[in-house]
Amino acid sequence: MIVWKNAPAARRRDRSRVHRQRVPFPRTSDSRLPTLRTNSPSLQHRSTRANKGKIAPALLWLTSALLLALRGLAADRAAISTTHPAAAPLRDDVRPTTYVLAPRDRFSLLDQRFGLPPRTASRANPAVRWDDMKVGDLVLLPLPRSQRLPSEETVKEIRRGLRGLGRVALTFDAGADLGALDDLLDVLKRRRARASFFVSGRWVERYPEALRRIADDGHDIFNHTFTHRALPRLSSSEILDELERTDRIIRQTAGRSSRPYFRPPYGDRNRRVLETAGRAGWQCVYWTLDSRDSVGSAKTPEQIVRRVLSLTCADDPRLALDGAIVLFHASAASTAQAMEPILDGLRRLGLRPVSLPTLLCPPTDR
Repeated sequence: MIVWKNAPAARRRDRSRVHRQRVPFPRTSDSRLPTLRTNSPSLQHRSTRANKGKIAPALLWLTSALLLALRGLAADRAAISTTHPAAAPLRDDVRPTTYVLAPRDRFSLLDQRFGLPPRTASRANPAVRWDDMKVGDLVLLPLPRSQRLPSEETVKEIRRGLRGLGRVALTFDAGADLGALDDLLDVLKRRRARASFFVSGRWVERYPEALRRIADDGHDIFNHTFTHRALPRLSSSEILDELERTDRIIRQTAGRSSRPYFRPPYGDRNRRVLETAGRAGWQCVYWTLDSRDSVGSAKTPEQIVRRVLSLTCADDPRLALDGAIVLFHASAASTAQAMEPILDGLRRLGLRPVSLPTLLCPPTDR
């Protein structure tokens, strides 16, 4: 390092006339030492080396913190494993309970809310990725048998079933004409595939024999309102009347109730619709994937097949459709023609079509 010779006297003169001379820096602790100047190239070089000595520990600390964060991230993403590790066995006093995810729900928050030990909820759902938890998804919570979920659970809308079991629900809305329903049912029967149908009351009035065949083939029947009107435009009493009238005619025609699930026409709903139906014991079932077989211009069977089977994930193709609820329309001819290739594609992915209640119920209840 360098200092100015005779620096105290030089400060009293014009700086342009100061004669600078390099001298060794004295090894002393005298506080009267002159002020250092950094406009010397050699001094700047030495200062840079000193700064590097301070930066190195900071970089080491940041690297350590990053490694710890990545280690925690890897632990949380362990559920992405394609083998889907089985959940830990439950004690005799614990009952697996389905829970519909709400906004901002995370496994750690669910553990705190229901008084569970840390990481209990994540271990009970090994196929659910921490970064793929969406509102309306169904998860399992190992709750004590004496504990019940709050009553507002029926107000929540279901968009996806339980994952990690290699299952998918094919759902069909029937509210228009008969169309190619018979061809669709023939394919499902030949392939022994279970499906779920949401039918409107007016459709049942026009095609009672079609509803009976759906029931005789072993498919599930649920509520799609009576007149197929947009529910948010109706009053609360009109919403309940739509659901009850439809359930009544389904029971009279097929000998079974459509409770507890309904699907609003056009997927049009709001908080008031969900609360009104939920207080009466009806729960809304939306969808994970819309085949778009009735949206816009007519679709070819190839377009529908590509739409359904292209929902894949980079880590594991099964993850995208595992537990999914897929929407079709029962009268579309292209849907009936696309159903066999779709079933083949699901089988190649290791997925099996099941009824909606099977997809939504805990494993021990199946």
